[in-house]
Amino acid sequence: MVDPRLAPTPPMGFNTWNRFGIEIDERLMTETIAAICEEGLRDLGYIYVNLDDGWMAPERDALGRLVPDPQRFPHGIGPLADAAHKAGLKLGIYSDCGHRTCKGLPASYGHEREDAQAFAAWGVDFLKYDWCHVPFEDFPGRTHAEVAQILYGRIEAAVAAAGRPMLLSMCNWGDGEPWRWGRGLAHMWRTTDDIVDAYRRETSGWSGDLSTIFRLNAVLDEFAGPGGWNDPDMLEIGNGGMTTTEYQTQFSLWCLMAAPLLIGTDLRAMSEDTRRILTNRELIAIDQDPLGRQAVLADDRDGICLLTKPLAGGDVAVGLFNERDAAAAYAIDWRRIAPTAAREVLARDLWTGEQRRVRGREDCPVLPHETRVWRLSAALD
Repeated sequence: MVDPRLAPTPPMGFNTWNRFGIEIDERLMTETIAAICEEGLRDLGYIYVNLDDGWMAPERDALGRLVPDPQRFPHGIGPLADAAHKAGLKLGIYSDCGHRTCKGLPASYGHEREDAQAFAAWGVDFLKYDWCHVPFEDFPGRTHAEVAQILYGRIEAAVAAAGRPMLLSMCNWGDGEPWRWGRGLAHMWRTTDDIVDAYRRETSGWSGDLSTIFRLNAVLDEFAGPGGWNDPDMLEIGNGGMTTTEYQTQFSLWCLMAAPLLIGTDLRAMSEDTRRILTNRELIAIDQDPLGRQAVLADDRDGICLLTKPLAGGDVAVGLFNERDAAAAYAIDWRRIAPTAAREVLARDLWTGEQRRVRGREDCPVLPHETRVWRLSAALD
C-alpha cells in the first residue's frame, strides 16, 4: 500500500518525454533544474524533475543491474538527485512493467527488487512505471487488469522494501480501468493514451488529442482524491502544436480536473505566453486545493461543457469549455452554482483577473476552443 501522504494534492513538476523523447542527457537535466528555480516554478509547486525513457544503457551490466547510459549520464543518476535535492527539488525516474521499455531499453520485469533498491540508493523520489512489452503469456487466463495489478503490486512492494519514499506513477494508459483499482498501488494512474500536441486529431484508433483526453478523463471525478489522482497525461504547453488559446484550455481543464501538472516543454527557452500559462497562481491553487475534488461535468450540450469544482473553505471553481470551432455563449445561473445562498456572489475570472458581483442568470461568451474559469465566493457585503 503506497503512502497517500506523498500525494495529498496532484503532483507538479517536469518530465522530459513530450519535448525531448529519448534525446536526454545529464546537461539537459542540470540546466532544467536551474531553470525551474530561476523561473520561479519551484516556488509555485513544480518540484519533481523527472527522467523518462532513454536514461538507461542498452543492456544491464554483468551483474544484471540496470545502469545509466555512460555516454549521456557519465556521472550516473545519484549526482543528479543530489543536485535536485540541493535546489529544493525532487528527482524522478522511469522504468517499465515489461522486459523492455517502450523504446526497447532494459526494463524491470523480473528485476523489480534490485531496480527499486538502485533507485532508492540513487536518491530517487518519483517512479513512472510504463506498460510496454509486458509478457502477458506468462499469465495465462489473466485479464490485462489482473496482470497490471500483479505487476504494479510487485513494484509497489519492491519500493516499500527499498525503504525510500517514492511517488508511484502508474502509466498503463487506462488499460483495465486502473481508476477502479489503482488506489493503494500508485499515487496516480493514467486514464488515457499518450497525449499528442494537437487539439483534435482525426487519425482513427488514437485517442491522445486534447479534446478526446478531456472527454475520457472528465467523467472519472469520483475516483480522484487526496493520495490518488486520475492522470490524463502531461502538459504539452509550449511545444508548438496548438494555439495559445488551446494551451490555456489544457491548463484550465487539467487544473479543474485535479490532474498532475507535469510540464513537458523546454524550460530553458519558454515564450512569454508559455510562462504566463504555467505560472497562473490562481489556477494552480484550484489544482492544488486541499479538498482534492476533481471537477464535475455539470452540463454538456452542443459542444459546450460546464464544470464545477468545490473548494476548501466553501468557494467553487467554475469552468466553461467551448469545444466547438465557432464562438458561442452559454447561460450560467450563478446563484444556482454559488457556494452559498447569499444574494450576491463574487466571481473572479482567473485568466483576466476581473472580479465582479454576479446575481442570477447571464450569457457568458466563450471563444472557439477556449476555457474560461472563475472562482466564486460569497460577497461579504
